[in-house]
Amino acid sequence: MKLVLIIVGSLAALVLLFVIWSIYHAVAGGRRAYLRLAARIAPVVTALAAGRDPDPHDLVAYARDRVTRKVLYDALEFHKKLQLFPKEFFTHEALAEADLVAWLCHPNELGSPPDDMEQTMRMQAPSGQHASSYYFLFKYKMMPPHWAAKDGWMAGVAGPYDLKADPVSSAPGTFSRFEAYDSRKPEEHVLVTHRLVVERKAS
Repeated sequence: MKLVLIIVGSLAALVLLFVIWSIYHAVAGGRRAYLRLAARIAPVVTALAAGRDPDPHDLVAYARDRVTRKVLYDALEFHKKLQLFPKEFFTHEALAEADLVAWLCHPNELGSPPDDMEQTMRMQAPSGQHASSYYFLFKYKMMPPHWAAKDGWMAGVAGPYDLKADPVSSAPGTFSRFEAYDSRKPEEHVLVTHRLVVERKAS
């Protein structure tokens, strides 16, 4: 019996260590992915760190790019210079797109930005504390040789966002299940994500 308890205890310890390692790997991987995106706006970060306003041409170029839009917003917000963010891209739709792209860049997800992406609908959150907020649904795809290229257009959701407030760079329900876009009705992609991510966090 003592041997059995030792074996069971050892297995439990190994499982716990694996869980801790998995969480650390996910967090560390996410941080590295984010830093890779932030490195793309080095001229802006350098200027801000030196107490200077970045070149307006750089700001427009990085805001236009859905890959660098979120990190640009975050850098300007951190340095209390968000008023410099180009107004053309200071919208809920543009920042929702950037939020989903940053999520997809995580090494546990696509590991890189999508090659093509389109917003397809906006939908009010179904229930709970976010009932007055909205989700944005996107379809995106990868090109070869990426492993997801064979899956064609997939669905991704960003939100929920309070459209009465100023745009923000992230939301609690931004997620993709890598499902084919045509596998469900558009609103079903939003409902499934809301239940899987937001309602589960709230429970």
